[in-house]
Amino acid sequence: MRILVTGGSGYLGSVLVDRLKPNHDVGILDLREPASGAVEWIKEDIRSNSSVEGIVNSFDAIIHLAAIVGDAACNKDPNLAVETNYLATKALARACKNNATQILFASTCSVYGATGLKHKEDDDPQPFSLYGVTKLLAEKDVVASGGVILRLGTLHGNSPRLRLDLAVNEFVRNAMKGKIVVYGGQQLRPFLHVSDAADAFIEALGTDSDIYNVAAENMTILELAERVAQLIPCKVEIMQEIKDKRSYAADSGKIRERLGFESNKKVEDTVEELRFALGNR
Repeated sequence: MRILVTGGSGYLGSVLVDRLKPNHDVGILDLREPASGAVEWIKEDIRSNSSVEGIVNSFDAIIHLAAIVGDAACNKDPNLAVETNYLATKALARACKNNATQILFASTCSVYGATGLKHKEDDDPQPFSLYGVTKLLAEKDVVASGGVILRLGTLHGNSPRLRLDLAVNEFVRNAMKGKIVVYGGQQLRPFLHVSDAADAFIEALGTDSDIYNVAAENMTILELAERVAQLIPCKVEIMQEIKDKRSYAADSGKIRERLGFESNKKVEDTVEELRFALGNR
């Protein structure tokens, strides 16, 4: 199968492309050079609608990862977030529909907002942040194009393009420095290893249009910090006066039952990976 990965040079994209390469003809659409070679690189901005539409018809499937990811990045430049996460996805989904090309879209469990509850896919999303809002708006266009949506939990784990601003990865780095600071701590989050996220997209290739939660573990931020500290002994400081209102968990039973997808890695795997990776920098 000929597959285009938008944002394929990023944190998740780099892992996914490496997993796809042995069995597929893979292309990357990204402004950044790929982390690994031996793939077709299309240096293009996902917002260039006319260029992107012309590219779509030469691929069997599009795995759409390109986005402004996370609340902080979206709040820094709201217009860029709307253009990239929503408007560019809308145009890409329309192009895929016109060319009968499957689109698989990386959405987020952030669409569930600040309920503090564990959600299934048919629950009413209540996004709390601009990031969640742009992703939820884009989902509607992907569904209209017959695409597949994966609502991913908070990613963690090693990657050729490592991100250290993600909760688990950041806690591991801080634990290695001697202290993890937790703001509030009782807010819930779903977590997913980056390699499991990549495998979920591979499992979803060629499947019928649907929406799936993809998460391996749900826990509070304080529970996360304590698990990291068990493996890397350090001080855990709780700042109750500063709280993060976002709180949600995800039920991933649907993707397990319908696609047979199972997550393989937990937070402890990332602790070991990053302790080695960061210790050898």
